[in-house]
Amino acid sequence: MESNTPYYQRSIDEFKQNYTQEDFEQGLSSKEAADRLKKFGPNELTSEKEPKWKILLRQFNNMIIYILLVACLLTILMAHYSDAVIIGLVVIANAFIGYYQEVNASNALEKIKEMLSTQATVFRDGQRKMINAEELVVGDAIFLEAGSKVPADLRIVDADNLRIQESALTGEADSVEKTTNAISADDVTLAEQYNMAFASTSVTNGSGVGIVVATAENTEIGKISTEVNRSKERKTPLMQEIDNLGKGVTYVVIAAAVVLFLIGLFFGTYSISTLSLAVVIMVVGSVPEGLPATTSVILAMGVSDMAKHKHTIVKTLPAVETLGSVDVIATDKTGTLTKNEMTVKDILIDDTQYFVEGNGYKPEGTILLDNQQATLTSKLKQFLAAGFEANDTQLVQNEAGEWDIHGEPTDGSFLTLHHKVYPLDEEPPYQEIDMLPFDSEYRYMAKLV
Repeated sequence: MESNTPYYQRSIDEFKQNYTQEDFEQGLSSKEAADRLKKFGPNELTSEKEPKWKILLRQFNNMIIYILLVACLLTILMAHYSDAVIIGLVVIANAFIGYYQEVNASNALEKIKEMLSTQATVFRDGQRKMINAEELVVGDAIFLEAGSKVPADLRIVDADNLRIQESALTGEADSVEKTTNAISADDVTLAEQYNMAFASTSVTNGSGVGIVVATAENTEIGKISTEVNRSKERKTPLMQEIDNLGKGVTYVVIAAAVVLFLIGLFFGTYSISTLSLAVVIMVVGSVPEGLPATTSVILAMGVSDMAKHKHTIVKTLPAVETLGSVDVIATDKTGTLTKNEMTVKDILIDDTQYFVEGNGYKPEGTILLDNQQATLTSKLKQFLAAGFEANDTQLVQNEAGEWDIHGEPTDGSFLTLHHKVYPLDEEPPYQEIDMLPFDSEYRYMAKLV
């Protein structure tokens, strides 16, 4: 696999040459896998973690804070210790509000990375076994099935009705049917590489086998992560305005102090020591010591609201102001902006419209008719049964009690609807005779029961 030819252009025969008896299910030997792991490193995304002391010091990198620190020093020299203590507490409180938020956001992001660390089913030494995804190396043969996450970038070499949800990477809401045929075209976009599977995506239907062609930072999601880590931080409009305000206050106060001192010196009304004291008092009194703390508290309230009601992690406080300044987001992809969940909200049968309570895949809610619980008519029962039967999706609940699906969002919405009416262990009294799998050409699936 040392050729420069893109993996999606390579035939399956090219990959078979690397395996005993040209059988993918023989996989790599344990020794070969260990050597590659030692040479290329584990299959995990790493990022340089910023020391917490740097995060704390960064909270003081603000023009207004500089002015407050100078004012604090001047009040100490004037023996106005109570004022110095108040200004010092304001500076420290402001710093710790920002520090607390950034550290919490970093910890939350680390937990998300831990959640992405999954296991993989791999062929090694002719046996199928489960290993940690971090132990995968280029050349490993991976078994994929509905509900599993793709642990690395793969070239699909075997597919049985294999469909993969790639919305987080490509923005395409619909799952993609995977094939094994080589693609002859050049410069094919990720969304059109139908014989490839990418790390961080998930299998919704079918099963297959893929050969690992990239791990860690070399995967498509790893390249994105690397670019994000390399990006330089830019000051938000709010921080620029606060800095400009600080500079403006500094220039005006210094200019006024100089003018006041020169006028007093010119008229000779006061001694130089008295004039100096008056200038220092004016400088200290002109500093807006409450501004940083007020700004931080307001932004912290916005961060808290985003976390509680929008389930959004905000890493730095000023980012809330930037997000609040956005009026319009223009995008041609919704899969990267939404949760990619579907919920049945309305049912229309014979000119009768029902409303369905609940959101997401949690099987709780009631079917309403005229704001009252609807009676299960024979046609409504048939509708629920049809949605349940023409379905390849599984409804699952994780350890945290959150509901999700292994399969298609559309199927998941009908499965959830069925279980809002019937218990999870109750199924329609039908036996499957035959099934027509979903196909992108005719855009439906069917079951004969």
